[in-house]
Amino acid sequence: MNDQFRKVGVMGIERMHSPQYWEMRAEEFRTKADNCEHPETRKSLRNVAKTYEELARRAEQVRTLRDVAE
Repeated sequence: MNDQFRKVGVMGIERMHSPQYWEMRAEEFRTKADNCEHPETRKSLRNVAKTYEELARRAEQVRTLRDVAE
């Protein structure tokens, strides 16, 4: 494995899909949160959206590192 990949700890699910996929999922959960009446559920949905945003960020790092390695 390339040392650059090891530095960012890329071994997980973020490698399975494009950054755009994860961004779409984040938007989906933000929309669900915006339409939710229950504060606890709304908070949970926003946390899920934040997780997807992080996966999008990490997927972009993977893409960038792959481009640099090529």
